Amino acid sequence: MSFWSSAWDVIKSVGGSVAKVVKKTYEVLTNDKTVEVYDKIEKIIEKTRSPAPIYETYGNTSSPDFFGALTNSNIDKKLDEHNKKLNQYQEESVQSRKLTVLQMELSRLRGSAELIDRSIKNVKIHASSLSVHYQNIRNINGLIEDVNTLRYGLKAVISTINHNSKNLGGEENGFKKIEGVDINKKQGAISQVAAFDAFDRTRELLKDEVFELSLLSTKHLKDVERLKIHAANVGGDIGRQVIDCIDRDVIPVFKNAESAGLLLKSEVSRLPVAARDDAGMLKFDNGKIMIESDSLG
Repeated sequence: MSFWSSAWDVIKSVGGSVAKVVKKTYEVLTNDKTVEVYDKIEKIIEKTRSPAPIYETYGNTSSPDFFGALTNSNIDKKLDEHNKKLNQYQEESVQSRKLTVLQMELSRLRGSAELIDRSIKNVKIHASSLSVHYQNIRNINGLIEDVNTLRYGLKAVISTINHNSKNLGGEENGFKKIEGVDINKKQGAISQVAAFDAFDRTRELLKDEVFELSLLSTKHLKDVERLKIHAANVGGDIGRQVIDCIDRDVIPVFKNAESAGLLLKSEVSRLPVAARDDAGMLKFDNGKIMIESDSLG
């Protein structure tokens, strides 16, 4: 547990870490449309999938007279042809089911990729907001320093004028004291604490989103391996093309997202974490902000 006398003491000690987090976020999260890699696989399936077979139909729906109609034909040959067509239909039906399973798994992965894309965008938003809150605290600190300087100067001027007025005879000689001017500090008029509270809450949102991105990407890569198994079950040219596309285009995209999540987890963990009570309010000790952990140890 650490103690800091003001919000600015906390922020100025980690300004470099904040800038690094924001910079790294935009360096490593370059692709927030990962779902588009699955468009290629869908095109492969649609391009190579054969049209539904057309089977013979008979105009006469009455029961056929095999023995009368085939008196001059080879019944065994006709039955063999029929069995071949039946086997072909069964094979095509099994293949169609395998393709359907592949497409269902592909659809599920698209939904998962959309969650990853949304997480990437949220990480960028929170990182940008963190930078804004950091600059806001810097500006407030500068404003407070300027106001305090003016306040102290104004106090000195008023004190000097009133002292001289008294020595020169006061109101009897036309010298009036300056009165009724309130230049004391107003509680909450400009709050570094409120600004730091917003900064810390944004840091927490960023941390949670980075952890979520890392978990989603890791799980997605495991699901991609299952997609490869379904493609292998389909077999043939379509299975080979899908597996090649997964290895070449899909896996690298989500490995990058996973690596980015792990890297940002490390960077965000370096930021100070404010101590809070059960109600979520900042904790203080003798007027100092309490910090759970910070990068300076």
